[in-house]
Amino acid sequence: MGLSRLDVFYRRLLLTKLFIGGWGKPEDLKRIFEFRKIIGDREKCRSLVPKDYPVYINKTEEHADCKIHDGFFISPLEHLVPGILPPEAVKARFQFIVPKRWQKDRPVCIHLAGTGDHYFWRRRTLMARPMVKEAGMASLLLENPYTEVKAKVPLF
Repeated sequence: MGLSRLDVFYRRLLLTKLFIGGWGKPEDLKRIFEFRKIIGDREKCRSLVPKDYPVYINKTEEHADCKIHDGFFISPLEHLVPGILPPEAVKARFQFIVPKRWQKDRPVCIHLAGTGDHYFWRRRTLMARPMVKEAGMASLLLENPYTEVKAKVPLF
């Protein structure tokens, strides 16, 4: 499938390598816009993911000031809009860094992976662990979905 005019237009504006393969099939974009109407309604959005949605913990490390849980979950979007995610993004991997002494309100900061941010080391060391020590705040670090793919496939 060739690039649409919209894709060609945006490629001319962008100097980066993001979205060089296009934004996807037109029917997928329509499905995304339809789903956007559902998540735009706060009441409907609250019931999309059940409170007991399965989350799997693979490993837990005990440290002096915190516990680090490695785990994953299947993206709820895969169930809500099947086939819309690339295969690499269906399984979301995370680290959950929890202080040993958590405050009453249990604050959590969610750290999304930025472009080029692979694995957890930088965010865990420079942001999450200091937040545990200084503010008693937990952190949920989400992995870039393509990190595992890059580890298996040579990039060059």
